[in-house]
Amino acid sequence: MIVAMWSGGKDSCLSVWRAVKDGIEVDRLICMIHKGKSRAHGVDREIIEAQGRSMDMEILFQESTWESYEDRLNGIFRDLNVDKAIFGDIYLQEHKDWIERVCNNAGVEPLFPLWGDDTLNLAKEFISEFEALVIAVRRDLPVSLLGRKYDENFIEEVVSLGLDPCGENGEFHTYVYDGPLFKTRVKFEVDGRFESDKYMHLRLKIRDSWRLLQQS
Repeated sequence: MIVAMWSGGKDSCLSVWRAVKDGIEVDRLICMIHKGKSRAHGVDREIIEAQGRSMDMEILFQESTWESYEDRLNGIFRDLNVDKAIFGDIYLQEHKDWIERVCNNAGVEPLFPLWGDDTLNLAKEFISEFEALVIAVRRDLPVSLLGRKYDENFIEEVVSLGLDPCGENGEFHTYVYDGPLFKTRVKFEVDGRFESDKYMHLRLKIRDSWRLLQQS
């Protein structure tokens, strides 16, 4: 069993795409959530579910607190008999060390398809094939960055501000809605804004046609 950690954003998406292109068959995506929202980006579960439908890929959701995160992840690895797990980390060594420790303890081989690559090159690679919306921006950054398409203009602007073009330091988060992993474009719309302790967020909702399809 090969799984990939899935946040709904560009890094997890690109890591899966690279793995697929390398001939790795990803059996399932794993999304950790808290109170119905993805832990990583604060996106409602139904918005992540819409990605799964568009990709025709199964997403397993696991509710957890930060305190229970490691135990819940270990439980997933055990219950699914996971052999390998794919992660979208790029250069934060402390987080990579934590992942490797957890995986080693669980007998799982961690894979890091993006690790060590230049983030500007990764950003350009992503936008050459996928489409994503900037759905969260750190509160100390310009609000004008929120709600933008993650494209060449956005990347140039964040680089001019001295920010990482992939937001690897938590500057911003994205939501992917189309690209080669997707069989159909995700149908969603923006439904306002909200704030958390660290971020300004967009609230997304699936379009009514998706809800009708889900209920049929």
